[in-house]
Amino acid sequence: MADKLTELRAREEEVAREWHWLQDTLNKVARGRADEGEIHAFRLFHHQAVAVGQRRVELQIEMARLERHRT
Repeated sequence: MADKLTELRAREEEVAREWHWLQDTLNKVARGRADEGEIHAFRLFHHQAVAVGQRRVELQIEMARLERHRT
């Protein structure tokens, strides 16, 4: 179980880095001029950021479940 928790923590950290990168990119696109190409890119990044954020939540829930059973 400890190995599983360690693996989940590592995966969550990786997903967190991706999420932060996506959020930073979204902010940069949002600050730019809103022509059609940038709007499309913004929508794609936003969709991806939502999906990655959901994956982070799933990993955190799984880690909490494992930690609860560990005690």
